Amino acid sequence: MAKSKLWLFLLIAGALLVVSIGGCGDESPITETGQPSPPTDPVTSGYIQLYDYEFGYGLEYPEDWESQPVEGEDVESVAMFTKPGTPTTLIVTIKLSNLSLEEAREELREGLEGLGLTIIEEREIVVNGREGYEVIYKPIAAVKMRQAIFIANGKTYMLVCSTAEPLYDEYEETFGHVINSFVIE
Repeated sequence: MAKSKLWLFLLIAGALLVVSIGGCGDESPITETGQPSPPTDPVTSGYIQLYDYEFGYGLEYPEDWESQPVEGEDVESVAMFTKPGTPTTLIVTIKLSNLSLEEAREELREGLEGLGLTIIEEREIVVNGREGYEVIYKPIAAVKMRQAIFIANGKTYMLVCSTAEPLYDEYEETFGHVINSFVIE
């Protein structure tokens, strides 16, 4: 349980870290010609499609946001997306897991409650045919977070969207689009 709390704390701390970083962590498989093959799904206007072939997931993030893979402790992969000039971030974390969705949901709830955080809203969701769990909470008074978790392929896929509370309503639709665009192979 202490390891779960530490992991949750590190994830929340990472989400609160606001950085201005550039680049795109999109990696594509190489075709016979030696060129990356592009994703074939249509992309929503105003968004960039990211597909991570190594970890088998994809999503769309706003084209005016910046992305860069970042290091994470005890995880397989972490990607961070930020809206320049704002404290708005999206972090996608993948870690090995043998938990069911129900067990992951309970671990997250216990971790939040163990840190003294109050859950504002929670619900079960289905995104692109995958069942998941979504929770909205405030890690500190000035910040509001929306987090979704999915379990597939022996991994936990977690999306954490955060911003200053006064900006949350402005970015709520964007957070919803990113989460609803999430796909796991």
